[in-house]
Amino acid sequence: MLELRPFTEEDCDRLIGWIPDARFLMLWAGPGYSWPLDRKQLLATLERTRGYRPAYFMFKAVESDTGATIGHIELQRCDRSSGHIGRVLVGDPGCHGKGYGKRLVSLIIRFAFIDLGLDLLTLSVYDFNIAAVECYKRLGFRQVEFREKVRQCGDEFWNLIIMELRKEESQGVCP
Repeated sequence: MLELRPFTEEDCDRLIGWIPDARFLMLWAGPGYSWPLDRKQLLATLERTRGYRPAYFMFKAVESDTGATIGHIELQRCDRSSGHIGRVLVGDPGCHGKGYGKRLVSLIIRFAFIDLGLDLLTLSVYDFNIAAVECYKRLGFRQVEFREKVRQCGDEFWNLIIMELRKEESQGVCP
């Protein structure tokens, strides 16, 4: 069983350890962080989760049985009706390819639609990240926009897919 727990300052070093290089950082976080990722950047984001009705939520994904932290996810730019899923990561290499990504995103969908009462979720994913795109589609997300060459990473230019999921379309994810 997987559960979301609030990300804390004590989780920073583990998350930093999961980010091996600048390319991976861009793939995972977009331009929101710069290489090398450090505690200062993460703590600045964590600060955005404070206060009454914050616009940001940071979570670690924890296996209930073992207490092991295996991943990270954020819900960003929340207002009264919508939010944006970002920085989804199954960081523990031993957990790759086992369905944890789908479960992790399912949990954030439930949190957004049930706990926060949001009506719409969006996310952005680079088009070459086929596993992530397919995972999001299986959860009901649909592509609403395609942006060509929005990001340069070294000599590469990356295309971005914008996807969305409406609460009423989330049957099977949210009761």
